[in-house]
Amino acid sequence: MVMYMHQMSRTQIYLPYELRQAIDKDRRANGESLAEYLRQAAEEHLKSRKKKKVDLKKLADEVIGSLKGYRTKKEVLEWEREIRRDRKLADQHWIKRWDEALKIR
Repeated sequence: MVMYMHQMSRTQIYLPYELRQAIDKDRRANGESLAEYLRQAAEEHLKSRKKKKVDLKKLADEVIGSLKGYRTKKEVLEWEREIRRDRKLADQHWIKRWDEALKIR
């Protein structure tokens, strides 16, 4: 059992009946109070979100870092324009085929 020596604030929440039943079953099996169970769940949830943000930032840094040294900002912008042009051409191709298929019917 973790003892909280800092100031606490009281919070009231409403839980769906089935969720509360599942929580009670799990916490009793582990000998935890409802308050401790919910505090621990909230802390784990926050840690998980923080880790996801860190992981996404790390991935973004790796991707951006892999571009450094290979392309200048101008080259990256041109590459982006090429991708967008290719995507637009592909979209136009499929729109044309769709329109032709509708005329056949």
